[in-house]
This record gives sequence, C-alpha cells and structure tokens, in this order.
Amino acid sequence: MTESETTGGNSEERTIERVMEFDVGVDRVWRAITDPAELSKWFGHETELELVPGAEGAMIWRQHGRYALRVEEVDAPRRFVWSWVHEPDVPFDAAPATKVEWELTAREDGGTTLLLRESGFRTDLHFEQNSEGWIEELDELIALLAA
Repeated sequence: MTESETTGGNSEERTIERVMEFDVGVDRVWRAITDPAELSKWFGHETELELVPGAEGAMIWRQHGRYALRVEEVDAPRRFVWSWVHEPDVPFDAAPATKVEWELTAREDGGTTLLLRESGFRTDLHFEQNSEGWIEELDELIALLAA
C-alpha cells in the first residue's frame, strides 16, 4: 500500500484529497468503504448507511457523537459519494455539510487505486479538523485492508 496526500485551498474552495494504492482488488476496497459493518471497523464506531442515493444515515463516534450524512451517488464498485454535516447530533439539513467522494480504479496488477476527495468546507477550522481526522481514519483503513 502506498499513499499520497494533497490538501489545500483558500476561503473560496478548501479540498482534502488523498490517493492511496492497495494491493487488494476493487471489490474488497468497495466493501470496506460501503458496508456498514466494515466501515465500523475503521471509520468511527457505528455506521448507519443504505447505498441508495438520497438515503440518510450517520457515522457515529462514541467520543464525538453522531454525524448525519446523505448518500449522493452510488456507482458500484467505482464511485461512492456522500455529504455529511460538521456538527454532531443534529439533523442533516440543520448544519453545514461537505461532500466526500470515493473513486476506485482497478490496477492491471489486481490492486486498487483509491481517490478520496472532501470539498465544500466553509471554515478553516472544519477543513483543518477533517484534514487531521482523515489521516487517522485512513490509517485504520490501511490496517484493515492489509490484514
């Protein structure tokens, strides 16, 4: 597994982008990022998710709370997009949201390239918090997929 990261932006457009290379197939990575039981192993403690555009769910951390999300796009096993709120324990439409895009590309050697992009940050604080958060969470994804 290799990875690279780009983060940047200004008050107009703040975007987090990470590119990761995994030595497992697309279907395995897809399952890790879309199956609630798999997500709960590396991203938070509990996941409420239905892979249907427009469906609402949540990512839940015991120490941080419940973050509402809405599924925007599902194109299995290539692309998955959700939007989620910045504030814990509020309904989806009651707080600012960012868009999280996952794009998977099969490599010729049987591995997978994962592109993660989060955009739509309104404040530097939320951008910085999520930039740090993705480092920790994606390290857990790396460990899960290496097992």
